[in-house]
Amino acid sequence: MDIDTTQIDERNSVLQIIAGFAVESPLGGIERFGIELARQLYQRKRFQPVLLGLWDWGTRYDSEWQRRLLDEGMPTLIGAPWRDRSPYLAFVHSLRRLADELDGRRIGIIHSHSQFGDVAALLLRHKVQARALVRTVHNEREWPKRPFRRLFLTNGLFPFVFDAEVGVAQQVTDNLNRRPMARLRKKKAECIYNALDFRRFSRSPGDKTTARRRLQTPSDAVVIGTVGRLTAQKGYDVLLQAFSSVQKDYPNAYLVLVGAGELQTSLHIYAQHLGIDRRTVFTGAMSQIEAVYPAFDVFVSSSLWEGLPTVILEAMAAGIPVVATAVSGSSELVQHGVTGYLAQPGDPTSLAHYIVETLRYPEKAAKLASCALAGVRERFSIQNVAQQYEALYARVLQGK
Repeated sequence: MDIDTTQIDERNSVLQIIAGFAVESPLGGIERFGIELARQLYQRKRFQPVLLGLWDWGTRYDSEWQRRLLDEGMPTLIGAPWRDRSPYLAFVHSLRRLADELDGRRIGIIHSHSQFGDVAALLLRHKVQARALVRTVHNEREWPKRPFRRLFLTNGLFPFVFDAEVGVAQQVTDNLNRRPMARLRKKKAECIYNALDFRRFSRSPGDKTTARRRLQTPSDAVVIGTVGRLTAQKGYDVLLQAFSSVQKDYPNAYLVLVGAGELQTSLHIYAQHLGIDRRTVFTGAMSQIEAVYPAFDVFVSSSLWEGLPTVILEAMAAGIPVVATAVSGSSELVQHGVTGYLAQPGDPTSLAHYIVETLRYPEKAAKLASCALAGVRERFSIQNVAQQYEALYARVLQGK
C-alpha cells in the first residue's frame, strides 16, 4: 500500500519516522500524534510529509491505517516485521528494506519520533541526502533500561548531529537543555506540545449509553476509566490498589482499562488478588478510542513518568473530569483544583482520595472538566502545532 516515492518533492519533503501504524495496539499516542501531524502538514501543503513506519506489527490496525492514509493521498513506507525476541535484528532488516525503498530519492528533512527512530534517521540521512535532521522527544526518560545508550546517544552524540530537538513538555525540554554537550554547543531544544484533532471528539446525547454498551458496563454504574499501554510506566498496579479503596465508598464502581501490553496477565492476577476482578474490565486494544471516553465518569492517569500524555488531552477534549499524577507533562496539562486533580505518583491513597473527591462532588467535577476543555482547545490544537513545526522546519533549512 506504499505510494510511489517518485512523487516526493525533495525541496520541502519531510520523512516522519514513527514506530509503525499499529496505533491501537501495541503502539499508542506517539504514533497517533505522528500520523495526525503528517496529515495536517499534508493538508497545509507547505511541506510534503512521507510517513515511515519502522516496523510492521502484524495487526489489522497496520493495514487499516495504511489504507486510510492511502485514500487520503498520504505517501507511506513500512519496514520489516517486528520481532519480540529479536528487536535489533528486526531493526536491521527494516533499515535494509527502507533503504531499498528510498534508493535514489532525496528528502529535505528527516523527523523522528522515537528512540529507534532517532538512530534510523542518522543511518538513513546519507542514503536520502537529507538536508536536516529533527527529532521530537516524547518522554521524560529516554532509553530508561539502557543507560549507556542514553549517555552515548542522547547526551553525547545527538547534540552534534541533529539540527533541532523538540521536547513535548517543558520538563522534557529542560532536561534536553541541561545536557553538557548541548550547553557546550549552545544548542537549545524547543518546546512544542503534542496536540489533537478536536473534530474527533464531537459528542451527542446517546454517546454515553453506546459507550457503556460497548464496554459491557451497566448504565447506572460508576465508571472509572483509563487508556494506555499496559506497561510499568503507567502505574496500573497503583491504580488497582486505589480502586480497591474507592470500591469501599462506591461498591457499584467499575474500573475499565483500555489497552494491551506485556503486563496484561500480571495485572489480571493482581486484580484477583485484591478481590476486585469482577469489577475490573480489561478491554484489550480498541479502535475508535474517542467513542470510549463518554462511558467514563472520571478519567485517571496513574503514570509514574510521562512526556505529554495524549490520553489526558483526549479525556479533556471529551469533557471527562481528570485525575492524574503529578509527573512531568501531566502537571503541565492539569492545574490542580482548576482543570482536574493531581495525585502523588506511586501513592494509591492519594490517587483514591482524588478519585473519590471527583465522584462525590459531580457539579464541581463538571466545572473542572469544562475549564479543562476550554484550555486544551486553545493550546493543543493540531493546526497550531503543525504551524509551529512548519516554522521550525523553515528555520533548520535556512542556509542549507
